Amino acid sequence: MSTGRAAMTPEQAKASLEKQYKSQLEAQLKKAEAAYTQSVNSYQAQLAKAPEAYQTLRNQAYTEHALAEQSRKENMANMGLSGAGGTSQTLQQRNQTALLKTVGDINRQKQDYTDNINLALANLDTQYRADTFALEQQNQAELNAALMAYDQWRSGYDLSVDQYELSRSSRVFEQAWALLQKKRITKAQFEQWTGIRLRR
Repeated sequence: MSTGRAAMTPEQAKASLEKQYKSQLEAQLKKAEAAYTQSVNSYQAQLAKAPEAYQTLRNQAYTEHALAEQSRKENMANMGLSGAGGTSQTLQQRNQTALLKTVGDINRQKQDYTDNINLALANLDTQYRADTFALEQQNQAELNAALMAYDQWRSGYDLSVDQYELSRSSRVFEQAWALLQKKRITKAQFEQWTGIRLRR
């Protein structure tokens, strides 16, 4: 029964399947790339904010150091001592050491934070490449399975068409032979209908 559309050749059918799976893969890769880009942008935004965030912490440490120094000097003045006295110098050294330690800790935290984000970006890149490779392999496997299923269907279809033609030609032969036996058709008509030449 005709559907109103011309039947596709096997080559056209295979090309159609390949086109379908190519479109599917392109959509999957586009989706994976969008997710990857979004994650990369998020990490890079965090990385871009790091210098300012850690500079704020350093500024706070310097401010606290300046306030501690001011308080130390005021205390020394209130006690009537010179700002350059021995006790004053010890407190000043402690304040300076505390400042350097705090700033050093902040710098290490910033470096650790930056290293962690860079590691996350590297892992993200590795995962993205693995995901795209897996998508390509999965898509190819699905396409191969679809092409194999089509080939199997086509082989079965071709066989059923051949069987139908054989059956039809067999019926034509039987009918023509019966008519020839009853002398209702001539030998020439029998040969024309069946394509089989009779001995003269």
